[in-house]
Amino acid sequence: MVMEAYFKQLRKKIGHDEIIMPGVAGVLFDESRQRILMERRRDDSTGWSLVGGLQNLGESAPESMVREFKEETGLDVSVSKLIGVDTNFHHTFPNGDQAQIPMFLFEVTALGGQLHADGDETLQLTYVPITPLPQMYNTQHQLAVEQLAKKAPYGWFF
Repeated sequence: MVMEAYFKQLRKKIGHDEIIMPGVAGVLFDESRQRILMERRRDDSTGWSLVGGLQNLGESAPESMVREFKEETGLDVSVSKLIGVDTNFHHTFPNGDQAQIPMFLFEVTALGGQLHADGDETLQLTYVPITPLPQMYNTQHQLAVEQLAKKAPYGWFF
């Protein structure tokens, strides 16, 4: 995972202690609205991941979403809707860093660009059916896809 300089500076001061790191994830539906664009990440190849990442200092959550999509997929997107918010996900990274990652989940619309995995964070991109539920790389992304599969009203929060 690419970590912004802000978080790197914090880590130098506090080590591996848990910090809050706001995140974003996006849902880009295919034409049928039965499949969504997902990625296989370099940091975990055991399951699928929504496209997303951490919110940088000075960015709004929607700005972070647009940036993450461009970086990881090559696509230009706009944020069209807030789907939900999950605020109680705790994660320990492979290097031992701990974080609580509140995540804003957005629906996005493709505007242009060329779909391709960046080869750095993202190894593979494909549209994956929402049902049956795919294996996700973490419980936060699993929860988000479960909400989509249940057709939960947009605006959910946990």
